[in-house]
Amino acid sequence: MLAEGSMTETPPPLDKGVLLQLQFTPLFSGVAEADVRQLIAGAEVVTLPHDHLLYDEGQAVERFFVVLDGHIELSIDCEGRRSVVEVARKGTVLGDAALFAGRRFLMRARVLTGATVLAIPAGSFLDKLEPRFDILLHMLSTMSFRLRMLVRQIAELKLKTTAQRLGSFLLSLAAVEKGRCELRFPYDKRLVADELGMKPESLSRALGKLGKLGVESLPDNVVMVADIARLRAFCVEDDL
Repeated sequence: MLAEGSMTETPPPLDKGVLLQLQFTPLFSGVAEADVRQLIAGAEVVTLPHDHLLYDEGQAVERFFVVLDGHIELSIDCEGRRSVVEVARKGTVLGDAALFAGRRFLMRARVLTGATVLAIPAGSFLDKLEPRFDILLHMLSTMSFRLRMLVRQIAELKLKTTAQRLGSFLLSLAAVEKGRCELRFPYDKRLVADELGMKPESLSRALGKLGKLGVESLPDNVVMVADIARLRAFCVEDDL
């Protein structure tokens, strides 16, 4: 968990770059900079090491977080087994749902290979948000959108083949819309398999199937995709 000692009593003012990043996160997009500054008063940028437990399932929400850099694994315990729900990337807000309902974290958050987060005091944030019904409605709508995206991911786990799920994951890493593209798995393939709801050996088989579409697995977690458009067409096929 985030150590209390890592928080200063009077955090230094946030630089312009952090505020700019916030305006590109769904929760704060469209909110005036002056309002953002007021809402997050007391927030602090914190750099965390690999495998650091940011918060645990059921823990009271004293702060919520925005991922500024790195990756954070979100998981739940189900009958004694860990299930990876999502790997949060830059721009993801963590703990916002729990902030508005129950005030206890719904999942465990663990840092992968180091991460930088903005830690925002929950109590003062809610106090300042209470009289701003316009901003509150906006934030609830963005949370609803993220929920719909998670429901869509669950549907993909049930309806798509392992190869299609892996293909969709690779497409999410692509910086181009068509043509050849070189990608790199952002974290360990075993964790990718957990996130996609499959076993590591199933991921290896899925990579083999994607090889017929020009997807080549290379050393150092690099993947070469010969034709992004062809991979996208495969991933949206209905004939499962």
